[in-house]
Amino acid sequence: MFIPRILLCGNVKNFSGLKVQIVGKISFRGAAERGEFIVPTNAAAADNFKLAEGSFRIFFNGEEISVDALRNFLDGAADYIVIESHDEYLFRFRELYALGLVDRVITVPTLLNYASENFFALNNAVQIFNLIRGLRVLDVDAFFDRNDYYMFPDLNHKIAGVVEGWHHFYAETFSSLDECRFRFFDAVLLTKERSPEEFVDALIETDALAENIFAFVRKNSALEKFLSANENSFEKIIRFPAVNGAWLLIKKFVRDDFKIYVVTHKDAKLSALPDGYEIIHAGHAQAEKFFGYLGDDTGSNISRLNLQLNEITALYWIWKNTRQDFVGFVHYRRFFSTDGKNFLSTTEAREILREHDIIVNGCEFGYISLRDWKTMLSGHALAEHVLATLRKFVALRQPDYLAAFDRVNNSFGVFCYEIFVTRREIFNAYCEWLFSFIIDATEEILAMTDIAGDDDPRIYRAVSFAAEHLMTVWLIKNRLKIKTLPIIFRDDV
Repeated sequence: MFIPRILLCGNVKNFSGLKVQIVGKISFRGAAERGEFIVPTNAAAADNFKLAEGSFRIFFNGEEISVDALRNFLDGAADYIVIESHDEYLFRFRELYALGLVDRVITVPTLLNYASENFFALNNAVQIFNLIRGLRVLDVDAFFDRNDYYMFPDLNHKIAGVVEGWHHFYAETFSSLDECRFRFFDAVLLTKERSPEEFVDALIETDALAENIFAFVRKNSALEKFLSANENSFEKIIRFPAVNGAWLLIKKFVRDDFKIYVVTHKDAKLSALPDGYEIIHAGHAQAEKFFGYLGDDTGSNISRLNLQLNEITALYWIWKNTRQDFVGFVHYRRFFSTDGKNFLSTTEAREILREHDIIVNGCEFGYISLRDWKTMLSGHALAEHVLATLRKFVALRQPDYLAAFDRVNNSFGVFCYEIFVTRREIFNAYCEWLFSFIIDATEEILAMTDIAGDDDPRIYRAVSFAAEHLMTVWLIKNRLKIKTLPIIFRDDV
């Protein structure tokens, strides 16, 4: 917990209820004692004002000291000079400004409103704003809100804030870190005073949100010493000197592991895939032919359910058995493309995912609802039974998604094919949701029907027809920033 260390200009008794550490008493002799009230007529007048030799005197614990001695004390032992009397602050302002001390002098209201939880200086607020100008930044500690930036709604529309309620300065607001867990920013801004342990916790909490951290580190604080001793834990730390400390740009070591899996159940005849692509054979455990591809039947797997769940068994294997930072999932005859000719490269995908959360295909609309379309594929009775069973398990395991489930299945549009490219944390979150119910729902459908013994793919694939659109359910519920790309179809295999 941050406790301001102050040099007190006032009566100690009046500070008994405040959470401060008084490290000394300070007083001044100058224009106020001579009955002068020096008011600068404009900024230039304030900047050009010069103190006459001996016209301003400083006393620390009753003994006169030089301005350099006071600066040295403020550079390590104290955070602020707190002037109790607002009138005295006004009388002293121009002299303190001329000495370059104004950033370290505050009044009691300023202490209570701005400086009770972390170090406060207006110059620091301006400096960090200029450092992050144009970047997509998440203000985790509502720094700009607390520093009166609500007065400037047009300054920067790329900054998001973790604040309560709507705020017109920020481009986006989130009520908690959990609410923006799937988002990605150029940097995260951490400004509260934190112990080294708390700072590490904050790094862990925000790890998936950005590759860079901007943080204010107070001079001679435990955090400053910790980061100096552990600088090799980061790729780079860039320091920007500030009032009573420094702004740090902390660049984390970032794994750049990218894999786009191409799911197939046959010889895909893909001899020259781009770098970062790998074919995975879905249903490998039941296959009659093998093609030398990665199989979905090793480690933790559900390959045995492939006839009912199709490519979802490969999805499960990737979730349980891989750890890439970026994951793509396409089909042996359906590939994303940015130009309509070439497969999406991992370099292109990475750039897209700096601005978006997930890449999917464009939404397709039809003249009949998805429910009716599934009825046409598998027959009314079976399709309704499958949907009812899935709905029951969604209601049981993921009740918050029930409204989205109903909306999608009665809608006319959907993101088709369950193909995507995204970051690992989003991929994991989707899989955790999907597999919390889809396996048990499938087992119940198998137990209550004879679809496993049917030779008609429209019958034994009835569950996969319904499950194919579950990603749309998850997407609309989680309100991700979606990028749609066209698909290249390969119909020759």
